[in-house]
Parts: sequence; C-alpha cells; structure tokens
Amino acid sequence: MSVVPWIHHRVANWDPAVLGRSTAACLVCVALFAATGMAATLEVGPGKPFARIEDANARAQAGDVILVHPRADGQPYEQTAVFVRQARLTFRGVPAEGERWVKIDGSGFDYSGRGSTPRAIFQFNAGTDHCVLEGFELTGAHNGSHNGAGVRINQANHVIVRNCMIHGNDMGIMSNGDGSLERGVNQLIEFCRIHHNGDPADPGYNHNLYLGGTSVTMRACEVHSSLTGHNYKSRAHFNRVEYCYLYHSANREFDLVDAADTARPGSHTVLLGNIIVKDPQCRGNRSVIHFGQDGGRDHDGTLHLRFNTVVTPFLSPVVELSAPGAKAELIGNIVWDGGQRQNGQRLAAARAGARLESFSGGNNRLAGLFEALSGTSLDADSNPIQRFDVSPLADPARHDFRVLPAAAGQLAAPPTAAQAPLPATPGALQPDTDPTLAWQYRHPADRQRRDATGGLVLGASGRAD
Repeated sequence: MSVVPWIHHRVANWDPAVLGRSTAACLVCVALFAATGMAATLEVGPGKPFARIEDANARAQAGDVILVHPRADGQPYEQTAVFVRQARLTFRGVPAEGERWVKIDGSGFDYSGRGSTPRAIFQFNAGTDHCVLEGFELTGAHNGSHNGAGVRINQANHVIVRNCMIHGNDMGIMSNGDGSLERGVNQLIEFCRIHHNGDPADPGYNHNLYLGGTSVTMRACEVHSSLTGHNYKSRAHFNRVEYCYLYHSANREFDLVDAADTARPGSHTVLLGNIIVKDPQCRGNRSVIHFGQDGGRDHDGTLHLRFNTVVTPFLSPVVELSAPGAKAELIGNIVWDGGQRQNGQRLAAARAGARLESFSGGNNRLAGLFEALSGTSLDADSNPIQRFDVSPLADPARHDFRVLPAAAGQLAAPPTAAQAPLPATPGALQPDTDPTLAWQYRHPADRQRRDATGGLVLGASGRAD
C-alpha cells in the first residue's frame, strides 16, 4: 500500500473542527513518518485485495482489522491455517445476507503444530494479546495427534472468540498457559455454538472445549454433543461459565481438573445461570460436573454452582470432588431427574482426598428420588428433596427451561440467595457491574435480561409467565 492511500485510510475520519487544525496537521505528519504505527482494514474475498486469510495475516500490523467476505456461492475457504504473531488483530467474518458466519473448512490439511504450522485453523500465540475472532464457521481441523482445533489460544492474553460456529474438529477450542499466572489470562468465549467435536480414533481425549491458562470466561454459548470426550474440560486456574446451555456430552458436561495452575490458592470455578442437561442415552461417564484432579495435583479452590438448572436421569453424582483442596458451594439450583424417578440419585460425591463435608450452600431443590444429604454441610431444610409428577419446566424438548407458573411457588427463592458475592475473574479488564442474575440464556447462543418482577425462582431461566 502506498503512503498516500495509507494516510487517507487512517485520517479520513479525523475532523479538524474537533481536533483543532494544528493537532490534525501533527497527526498527518505522524502518519507520514510512522506509517506502520496505525490500524488499517485489510479485506479478504472475491474482488478484494487478498484471496486468503493467511495472506492478509502476513501483511497485518498490530491493531489492524481483517474483514473476511464469503466466497462465491457460499463455498468455504479451504485448508485455512492462520498462525497469528501480531497483537490486537481483529479477524471478522462479514457473512452474506441471511447468513450468520463465513465458512472455513480445514479438511485435508494437517494441523500438526510443527514449526509455524498451527495446531488450529486460527492459533493465537504468546504475545498476540487482545486479538478478536468473530463471525466464522470453523470445521475440519484434524491432525495425527487427534487435537487439531477450530481455535487455539497458545499462551495469549485477553483473546476474544465471539459469535462463531465450531464443529467437526478434533477439538473445538483449545487453550493453555505456561504454568505461571501470566499467560492465558482473561480468555473470553461468547455467543458461540460449539458441537460435535472429537475423534473416535482417540476416544475420551478430545473435547468440545479443552482449556488451560490463568482465566477463562464463557458466556451465552450453546455447547453440545461432544463426540468422545467432555463438553467443557479445563485445567485453567479460574473458570467462569455464565448463562450457557451445555447438553448431551459423550461424557461429563464439565470436567474441571488439575494442572500446575490449579495447585495455587483461588483456583475457583463459577457456574452461574447455566442449563446443564445429560443425554438419557449417554454411554460414557454419567456424572454431570467433576471438580478436582486427574493428574495427581491439587485443586485448591471452590466450585461455585449458582442458579443453574441441571437435568440428569442417572444415579451417578451431579457434582463430584476429587482433590484435597476442592470444595463446592451450591446456591439456588434446580436439579431435576427429567421425570425418570430412579431411586438413589446422588447430588454429591467425594474421593481422592476430597471430603463430603466440603459441600455447602442452601436454597437448592432436588426434584426426584435423591439420596439424603448426610455427610455434607448442606442442610435438609434449605435443600429439600421433592418430587414433581409433571415437568416443572416449560418445554425442555424445545430448549425452553423456564419454570412453569404451577411450579413457581414450590421453586421460589429468597432474594438474598442471589446476593452472596462471587470471586472476581483474574486479569479481567473491566469489573462486572451487572447484578448476579441480570441475564438468562436465550436459545440459540444468546442471552436476555432476566425478569424477576414476579419473584425470584430457582434455576437458570426464570418464570414462564
């Protein structure tokens, strides 16, 4: 790009009347002598300056925006492999009218991770902080190690993955840190649909999400149908999953396990306002949430389970702790058996040095034939076990988990149940000023304001008035 068009691109929106003529003149001078220092927009697609995303990425400078337009006739970009080295890049799909994503299919490419070949369609490496990826459908990422991913966040901080459809890869999203609390900070995944990732050639070791590093937030996402592993597996120091819908995993819905990061104090997970549903035909591990270890390290933190709706027909525990430092606090949740009425369902289990008395909290409802809560610090008065002869939820088959008016009285919650503080996300750039239950999940992969004007009810989705 020549200097004159470059300057025009960057200063076209500067208004001398606002900036002052001398200020605007100085800015033009800076542009003339430091042309590489300001953001540009690079466009990819038919009739655009770049035919492939990799070419635009190679030319991009820190802070640039790469707009990706759809290929002709809706054909996907093929065998895309973007190895990001620059900070503050935005990759934004510009879908065709009536579409939501720009399609990318990695089928046939070996996402090996060797040299500068990424292990994902988009890989954000150490130092590529504050990058954004949004508006893409990512599929077909595979390699010989069975961990080719749609997206990989490799020690980068403050990376955002937004409004993407990620399916048909070995892994949906992978991330990792470096064992310190300085990498993989403040990862944000929001408004995404992540499903059917996994590899039957390596069953149980590939997942819809497999995360690590310092801190992760996932919000308003739909995650379902992992092919062989878990829907959400994480070794991150801190996880916050809010207003999401996770269901029908091949194994657990959440597997929150150990790494060097989790042996540090404050290795918490917050699950807030989520809908979590087990597949009645699940043939893998039938527990819902595991918080602890699978690698021998401690997990020094608390699982905060707040105002979730959990549906499981199985006798396997809803929450299982498996590390000496692991604790669980449950407030405001509905746990329903889906009408299966199996005797002896378990809310809580502990092993590998964890203790049942590390379960605490109140104002939960166990709707089914659950075992008594003996041995835990959950008391029977504020955590009653009750049966529903008909579903308390509006229409689960159509992804509607709001509480029916007939059940709302039985599932009422005191307003104070939503007021207990939650731990802050390490490295978050802005504090979350919303009240704890400001939102609820809206299908598919969205959120809406939660209306509590008719009284606060338990679970993730409010009343169906």
